[in-house]
Amino acid sequence: MHELLPLSWRRVDAIRPVYRDIALPFSRTRWITCADIPHGYSPQILYEDLSCSYPDGYVFRGCPSAIGDYFSSGNCSLLRTGAEAVLDLHKPHIEGKSVAASLARGKKHGFVEEISLHEANRRLFMQFRRETKHAGKPQLQHLFRDESAAACRSFVFRSFSGQWLAAMTLSERGPAALHTELMLRHRHAPGDIMECLVAGIFEVLEHEGLHEWSLGEVPFLMPIHPSEEPLTPMEQFMVSLASCCKHAYDYEGLYRFKNKFAPEWRTVALCTNCSPSPVMLAELAMAMGFTDLLVHQSLDRLRQWIFPS
Repeated sequence: MHELLPLSWRRVDAIRPVYRDIALPFSRTRWITCADIPHGYSPQILYEDLSCSYPDGYVFRGCPSAIGDYFSSGNCSLLRTGAEAVLDLHKPHIEGKSVAASLARGKKHGFVEEISLHEANRRLFMQFRRETKHAGKPQLQHLFRDESAAACRSFVFRSFSGQWLAAMTLSERGPAALHTELMLRHRHAPGDIMECLVAGIFEVLEHEGLHEWSLGEVPFLMPIHPSEEPLTPMEQFMVSLASCCKHAYDYEGLYRFKNKFAPEWRTVALCTNCSPSPVMLAELAMAMGFTDLLVHQSLDRLRQWIFPS
């Protein structure tokens, strides 16, 4: 059995893995943002290859429990960062009352379809991203496969007149398992469109006989299960800081949306063969563009306070 990979890492038909990384100069380590991993790579092979490829140290996010348990049995440390919402494609995740009501309203506006990312559609995708709800803000980076062509599959909710109202891209994370990369909504899209898009994709993947689909991580959501260990001091520090930054990133709203589908919530972690520290967390926040977003949203909030409309 091949364990699921970290979020935004994908399985590929290849002999050697390909890692994409960013230097964290003060921590003197490298953040592996995503990777293409051969189908035959087990956690043991992956651990050995990373140790050889990054002798000065590495860190990666979105680590699932199976890989995390193996790495932590070596010389790695884990820092829980949140939980991912996983849909079992053999269970009725789209039959709840809230979702059913959203589908009844949303389906009046269009339909879901899978698209191939040929050159014309890639241009449409780039244009669509400039028209999304959060396009005018600093964008988070390196937390997902940002290039639409780098994802395995792409779906859109198209209006009956042909306009794209929402889009999602998915990558192959493991055997019969997909992970959500981009989740985008047009700034003028009617309500309930994202629920319709999730339901439409779910039906396609269910029909294909796939096993599970991850809607992705909700950060700072932990601990998930009562049996989990209490938060460590470093985890408590991270959650405390995040609670002060809700105006910049609405992770509670993200949780409410994903939780509509009654997913299985699985804890994910930051994994590093160095010692996790506040300095490392600060460097990661800067590298992923969160500090830019925080400054932008804080200034915007200040302007609204000084010059109320």
